[in-house]
Amino acid sequence: MSGSEAVLDIHSDRAAGRPEREGQVILRDGTPMSYGDAGTGPVVLAVHGWAASRIFFDGLSGRLSDGFRFMAPDLRAHGTTPAGQLPLSIETLADDLADLIETLDLSRIVLVGWSMGAMVAWSMIDRHGPDRIAGLVVEDMTPRILNDADWSLGMSSGMKAKDSARAIDLMRADWSGYAATFAPRMFARDRRRDAADMVAEATAELSRRNGDAMAEIWGSMAAQDMRAALSGITLPVLVAHGARSEAYGPETSRYLADTLPQADIETFARSGHAPHLEQPEEFAHAVQTFARRVQAGAIHQQNIEGSISS
Repeated sequence: MSGSEAVLDIHSDRAAGRPEREGQVILRDGTPMSYGDAGTGPVVLAVHGWAASRIFFDGLSGRLSDGFRFMAPDLRAHGTTPAGQLPLSIETLADDLADLIETLDLSRIVLVGWSMGAMVAWSMIDRHGPDRIAGLVVEDMTPRILNDADWSLGMSSGMKAKDSARAIDLMRADWSGYAATFAPRMFARDRRRDAADMVAEATAELSRRNGDAMAEIWGSMAAQDMRAALSGITLPVLVAHGARSEAYGPETSRYLADTLPQADIETFARSGHAPHLEQPEEFAHAVQTFARRVQAGAIHQQNIEGSISS
């Protein structure tokens, strides 16, 4: 893929004028949660990563909104959704996502969870059940980000609890500096060189967050351990891994595929931590193919259950 392709611009589909409806739902503490909504059809709901926002999915929205209803919220304390009054934790974000789905009465959803978005999706399914979900796409994530003596499939940097604590201190002390260091590492090394504008836009967007809020959410994410919950997630899952990711290695994706009962892996050879930005056409095709398959299966299962109950 050449660096001149417009798809490398995280704002590309807004610039191209593709229609997106912006909506809000009022969460249980009165916080207005913003979301983008484009197209019609079966729902694909994308959940962004830590310190990001829904604009990182503009390109995916443009590719999937012809045939799907593509939706992407700004999580609490991200994008245009304020922090509100509740604790800034993975559990709160998971409950917010459940609120969004229930308020809008969405069903047969394909959830796309990028990085922390996958952790939020796992937590939501664990806390609220899978009834409205047809399938899940996990984009470059681990069930436990911290490494210890018994777990080496967390962050590839080898981050342990003490390292996470130091990172939180840095976030609080100098958020813009931390974002400027963190954001480029989302991308494969050659992307950082050949798509400098995209990296700069991503850095600028992350720098808009509040450092104290991001530190609080990071602390909650670092405390999560979803390993025990994975075997109970019987939904179809597509594990999307960037082969050049500096966040998580291929062994982490293999662990997910081996542990989740219905999981397949798709590796994106030229991508780092953000295949939906780095190989957008290939990623959109993978999601489209997966979504059509699992949503058709969900409709078939619903028809069977309806005929039995009648």
